[in-house]
Amino acid sequence: MGLRSWISSRFTSDLSRVDLVEPVGVSVQPPDRAGIASMPLPRPWSVARLRVLFEALEHQPSVASDQAARLARHQLSCFWLSVPVDELGPLYDGPLGDLQRLQLKGPLVQLQLAVDERRWRDRLLKRIEDPACAAERINLLLALMPYTQPRKLSVADPLSTLPDWLLNDYCVYCEPDLAAPVGLLEPAAGFEDDLNVSLTPLTDRRGEAAMALFRDQQAVAPMQQLIDQFIADPADALVHAELAGLRRVLAQLWLDVEPVQLQTLSDTPVGELTLALIRAGFSAVLDGQVDVEAREQLVSQSFDLSSPRGCGLAVAAVLFVPPGTVQVESVEGLPPWLLEILRQHMGG
Repeated sequence: MGLRSWISSRFTSDLSRVDLVEPVGVSVQPPDRAGIASMPLPRPWSVARLRVLFEALEHQPSVASDQAARLARHQLSCFWLSVPVDELGPLYDGPLGDLQRLQLKGPLVQLQLAVDERRWRDRLLKRIEDPACAAERINLLLALMPYTQPRKLSVADPLSTLPDWLLNDYCVYCEPDLAAPVGLLEPAAGFEDDLNVSLTPLTDRRGEAAMALFRDQQAVAPMQQLIDQFIADPADALVHAELAGLRRVLAQLWLDVEPVQLQTLSDTPVGELTLALIRAGFSAVLDGQVDVEAREQLVSQSFDLSSPRGCGLAVAAVLFVPPGTVQVESVEGLPPWLLEILRQHMGG
């Protein structure tokens, strides 16, 4: 047999042993260890159940509800550590983000940590400060925030290092001074061009001068008291006049703020007072010709809720029309903060 024939027969023989039709099982010797840590199996849990436990502590505080809420907090904290980094944003934009915010607004963050909770917090702090853990920084921050009290945690250069989907909640909870919408420093330029409308300002108090009112808790408290007075006596003309002035300032802020800062504005006392006025039914009250003209110009505009500018205009408008009179064809795709305002206006 010549060399060429030998090579041909050798390779033909090898290939003929490969089955190209049926899969052939291959036995691989497993390693001694696969790197899986020996620990108890994680217990299944649900977002709905954790929400119930957090709300129970707020509405029915007891030793049992306190313990359950602490276990729920730890479960969610562990979850954030295990989420793939590239899936954090999509998950946070849904019910899990709502659950995180529910914790941060609830009573649990104000309570003293247990001994094991302090150890857990300190482990997270140590890792988040370790440059070698930079890739997991956002996971660690989400896991850590509910174990700190408001204003007690900060990270370096958050405005440029945190993702947009987390930045607002971080600022509101950890560094409120950063949470003031930057677009409020000056009335937004180009508003008329974006919406193809021309609106007469509702008030001279705009921009930073207006926003400063809502950063001062001593100024905000009397505003809420006025709303309570209106609820107690809806016919009080003096209260009408005071609330009408407040409403014009609130509505103008919703018109002036830059679109990217609308959600941030909703998380400030501006958003809280807007909801409070709507819940109280004050949007049905017009206090004189100034309010009549404000309503007329706002409701005469046609605006698209898919446009950020349209969202701000919608909030300003519902502050001047009776509850339940606004109809929205579809709420699909609307931001949660706007859905809450519209839901309250349409009767809860």
